[in-house]
Amino acid sequence: MKDLIGTTVMVHPELTQDPVNKQGQMGTITHLVDEDRLAYVRFKNDVIGLYSTDALLMLIPPELVVDKLRTEIGIFEMDASEVVDILEMYQLHATRIPEVQQEALDWAMTHDRISKAIVFSVEDRIGFQLDRPDQQQKPGRGR
Repeated sequence: MKDLIGTTVMVHPELTQDPVNKQGQMGTITHLVDEDRLAYVRFKNDVIGLYSTDALLMLIPPELVVDKLRTEIGIFEMDASEVVDILEMYQLHATRIPEVQQEALDWAMTHDRISKAIVFSVEDRIGFQLDRPDQQQKPGRGR
């Protein structure tokens, strides 16, 4: 789960109780509290908020996006231009530049069908990693 530190996230826009009033805004995970499924998020103005991981949204991992699109494209009723947009979003995300990653996530969130296909919560990501320990990053090996 430590690989989530530094991840660009968006506070769920419909969050009803937000400790620092950042609904719909982007930030970066700075620390995870594993046992409580909480994450500290730093925002552009250096404000830090503590959030439940189910209140934080992120792009699905890049290694899953092509398979997900291949198997579920019919479910989301996407056209070719939306698939191209998704691939461009992941090119932006791959830069590892926080501002550019925020642009990619923001772009995804502005398109309903795209966000349903490639955005999920940090909680979902943690659950996915725990369910598939064979897919966790090995020490000394990049993805």
